[in-house]
Parts: sequence; structure tokens; C-alpha cells
Amino acid sequence: MTLEAAYWIALGAGLGFLVLALLLGDVFDLFDIELGGSDLAAGPIFFATVAAFGAGGLLGIKAFEFGTGGSIYVGLGTGLSMGALTGLLFSALRRQEAGDGFELAKLIGARGRCSVAIHPGQVGRVIVPYGGMSRSLSARSSDEIAVGDEVVVKDVVGNTITVSRADATSNA
Repeated sequence: MTLEAAYWIALGAGLGFLVLALLLGDVFDLFDIELGGSDLAAGPIFFATVAAFGAGGLLGIKAFEFGTGGSIYVGLGTGLSMGALTGLLFSALRRQEAGDGFELAKLIGARGRCSVAIHPGQVGRVIVPYGGMSRSLSARSSDEIAVGDEVVVKDVVGNTITVSRADATSNA
């Protein structure tokens, strides 16, 4: 097998597996590396590096008319630089992903106002400001809570929060 054929194989295999990794997503997760609290998609980075090595080697042989050593250096340089660039791009994409969604449990201890009266054993509604937004939530309480009363979130049961009157909480 000639060096040129090896470069063509590296280019074809790298591109083929790169396309598969991008289309099928989690198939190559076994290559992922935990780095700084986030996963580094090592599979696509490796495949891009292999493809760029093949392309760089071909470039060294065909365009620059280098010999074996020169084409290997061009292939290595191209492969490593394109692998690093791919890593940076995947890292930037990872940072753009949405964070964790809103969880009702984060509201425990938060204050809000009753918007629909809450009678003991029945469901009313409260408005709780959190994360720059006002959230209107179904709420239960063991106390009678009138519209406009300030409340404190005590617990979360399913999609309903349990609240108590804020002045009752501050006295306790």
C-alpha cells in the first residue's frame, strides 16, 4: 500500500465516521471524556483529526510535492490543528446548550402573594417571583389565606406547592 492510499483511507474513514457521529449522535459516546464538569465529545474530534491528517498528507504529496517525511509533517500539523479547532467548536456549542429547566423545589423558602384564595384542604393560586419571572402556581395550605396575603413556600407535592402565611412563618 502506498502512502497516498493510506492518506485517502484516513480521509475517507475519518469523514465517514465523523458524519456518522454527527448524524447518529450518541453512538460514539464511549469516546467522550469528562472534563471540567462537562463531557468533551472526543469521537467527532478524533474523526475530524484523522480526516484532516489524510487531507493534509494528500496536500503535502500532491500540492507541495513533498516526500514521505514532509507529507507526514503536513498531515500531522493539519490533523492536530483541525482537531483542536473541532474541539473548540464543540466546546462552544456545548456552552450554548440550555441549562437545567425550572424545578418547583427551588422555590422552597421563596415568598409570594396569594392570587386565588386558599381554603384548608382546597387548591388556590399564588404568584411567586423567581429567576426574573413571576410564576402563577397551584397551592395548598392548612391555613385560610386570602387574596393578596403574603405567603412562603414550604414544600412541593407533585405540581402543587404547599404554602403558609408569611406572617405566621416569621412568628414561628
